Amino acid sequence: MKTLFTHAVVALDHSQASDIILDQLPYLKELGLKKVTLITVVSVAYTDDEGEVETDLTPYEDKLENYKKRMENAGLAAEIEIISGSYAFPPTEIMKTADEKNADLIIIGNRGHSMVQEMLLGSTATEVLQRSHLPVLLLNMDMEYVDEDEKERHLVVHHSFENVLSHVLHATDFSDTADRAFKVVQDLDAKGNVGKVSLIHVQGHHALALSDPISHDELMKMNEENLEEMRNTLSDSTREDSEIIITFGTPGKEIIQTIEERGITLAVLGSQGKGFVHEFFLGGVSTQVTRFSKIPVLLIPAEREQ
Repeated sequence: MKTLFTHAVVALDHSQASDIILDQLPYLKELGLKKVTLITVVSVAYTDDEGEVETDLTPYEDKLENYKKRMENAGLAAEIEIISGSYAFPPTEIMKTADEKNADLIIIGNRGHSMVQEMLLGSTATEVLQRSHLPVLLLNMDMEYVDEDEKERHLVVHHSFENVLSHVLHATDFSDTADRAFKVVQDLDAKGNVGKVSLIHVQGHHALALSDPISHDELMKMNEENLEEMRNTLSDSTREDSEIIITFGTPGKEIIQTIEERGITLAVLGSQGKGFVHEFFLGGVSTQVTRFSKIPVLLIPAEREQ
């Protein structure tokens, strides 16, 4: 897995969400981003009698060309890709394009209103997050009213990609996938762009259920030592300003609370880890964090067969 993100595939649906994403991309040069492939997937109608209904792709092509120029003016190399057809399933096409273009990152927006079958609303983002073997960077957006009468709503970004590395939170359950996510934090730190790193481990309800105080203390000590060992691998400057956080409770809830209370600018975690239910991180923690976090989230997938 590449951990220096130089080429990203960016999913766009030509809604307000797409314009917001485009505005944010130049900030990612801080992560090493040099090139973007802008992709739009258009699902067209199909009938048994007449086959696929012809769709005019010119508006999409024109918009993508404008997007490309915006990126080039911002100092990023850019190319465009438009895929259409009755069998064009956006998540599959996004991931397929990322492989074909040899990209090392997928960028997608969440809660965007789509012109093409809700491309970025829930289903596509969820499918990509769960199925991608490449890291996925999620930009979370919210719909908010912009007038006192609450008649008009706009998409807003509470925490942009600007200064995204100023305070990075890495959530770990000490699984192999969490270790892969921490390797990304280490590599970003080695580039010298990371400001502060916080390492968090949430001891779940099993820890609270320990009736033996000695066992409880031993578990706490072991987790502290594991986190301290991780902190010691960071660069000197980052290590001095890093912090270790151990909390108890529901992991997703505790991580979100930490994000809100400590001014985190980017959350980095594995999309699948170990837990006390099957696929704990994939089905629980990462889903909760990507759903409720207002900051960007970088999900690192488990190692899997291509």
